[in-house]
Amino acid sequence: MVPTKRLKANELVMMLAGLLNLDVSILARVANVPTRNLMSWLAGKKDNLRLQSIVALLSLMGIRLDDGIQLDDKRVHFWTVNDSIFAGRKGAYDSLTKLSKLLTGCMITRVVPAKKRFYSGREFYMIWGDGVRLVLIVNKQAFKAPKISPDVIKGACWRDEDDHHTITTNSRLWAHLVEKDLTVHEFDRIFQQAEENVTWSDLSLIAREFGVTPHQISEWIMERFGDTKSSNDEERGIDIDGGGRLLALAQRKVA
Repeated sequence: MVPTKRLKANELVMMLAGLLNLDVSILARVANVPTRNLMSWLAGKKDNLRLQSIVALLSLMGIRLDDGIQLDDKRVHFWTVNDSIFAGRKGAYDSLTKLSKLLTGCMITRVVPAKKRFYSGREFYMIWGDGVRLVLIVNKQAFKAPKISPDVIKGACWRDEDDHHTITTNSRLWAHLVEKDLTVHEFDRIFQQAEENVTWSDLSLIAREFGVTPHQISEWIMERFGDTKSSNDEERGIDIDGGGRLLALAQRKVA
């Protein structure tokens, strides 16, 4: 069962900051508050942050508030879990379990390059669902299997029913993934194992052959793909204490 205990806003920010490897000084600049004040708020000692500052922090971390507290569906998210010899195993994955509500109904798979490479100390997992595209990077010791699974991410399931739960991707997309430079469409192609039969070079030659200009292609792309919206937003999202006030503020800003 997905955990039902509501997080506090400072707890949500703390967990996301840890998964994103963001330090307090960066958060303080985004929130436009003194570092000491932010540290007191993060520790739960003082309720001294304005709602606007909390909204700015959550936006930095990829949380959108226009229709519930959810992951931004316009980007690929990259979270890092440090499962090192010095980190407690349970603690390394606690945040994922507590944030499971953001990933309800999603599918999980491990991803590796099609051509084998030397062990790098990292493993990559993709989590995909309606409006959710998340890459989990697990830093771990050799011969130590990560604990990424539906047992940790409650409400999610494996992409495939085999024992390996692993897909491959080509060297170009793998490079984008490792460099954290993956578009939502590239993420979908990897996860759905969609083959690319035409390259950008091929497209350029075809366009020249038929006299199609870059402007015409860009117009067609915007008409065809420019306005897409997730259709199942209400079933996903996390509840936090005071979340209603954050949502109201975010919706006023949008209006």
